[in-house]
Amino acid sequence: MFFANTIVVASHRRSGMRWTIDALRHNSRDINDSYMSLEQMRADNDAAIPLSTFRRQLLNMDGRVLINVHDLPAADSWKGLDERLFARTVLQHSPTIYVHRDGRDVMVSLYYYMQSFSETVRHQSFSQFLRGEAASDGEASALSRPGYWAYHVECWMKKENLLAIAYADLETNYEATLRKLASFLQVEVDENLRPLSMPGPVENEAILGVMLDRLGLRRRRNANLDQARVGKSGDWRKLFDRRDREFFMNEAGAAMERMGYV
Repeated sequence: MFFANTIVVASHRRSGMRWTIDALRHNSRDINDSYMSLEQMRADNDAAIPLSTFRRQLLNMDGRVLINVHDLPAADSWKGLDERLFARTVLQHSPTIYVHRDGRDVMVSLYYYMQSFSETVRHQSFSQFLRGEAASDGEASALSRPGYWAYHVECWMKKENLLAIAYADLETNYEATLRKLASFLQVEVDENLRPLSMPGPVENEAILGVMLDRLGLRRRRNANLDQARVGKSGDWRKLFDRRDREFFMNEAGAAMERMGYV
């Protein structure tokens, strides 16, 4: 079956997914140099590719194939029954890497990122943005942005056959973290590892369009996403005031403690 060779790389947005994918595919010959996005075959979006095309592309790829996903592991956001069952099958049977990051840094990175395409966010203070409602489906639809981050973490950490790695470990302990990933996935890595580098430009405009449509947003004309800001751990201290810190911890404190950030 197709999922015998699939590896899921999951994360909340702005949490280091691309760094993880690039670290694996550039340093292991066991892993296909290309990768796929599970959200790309969402049937309810005109920019998505059909399930049949997604399956065909996946079956034609050699080696272990990385499949990224920002959604929740229940895959409830796929409205088509066939697409939803396919997504759930991939998520259930594939070994999973979950990349997590201090939720406060995630909020800061998301704030700057969304300013590149959202007129609304460009006119919001960080405090207003932080208290906004996350754009999501199902049970998470009424959560704040910090609340959704916590919900995302809690849902994924319940999954079996999962290895969680921290964004900060990619920054500060890259080689050991990559070898930990390789051991979990049972793949070989090159003797001389390629260093961690800034993720390149968005490779698939259709995937970006899917995400923006789900957020109910349109990208600003001439927005330059190729020069996306790449933050560092601890950047949240520059924007959070006391009330922001209190609000965030009220919404996401339990998840922060579980992941070792407090």
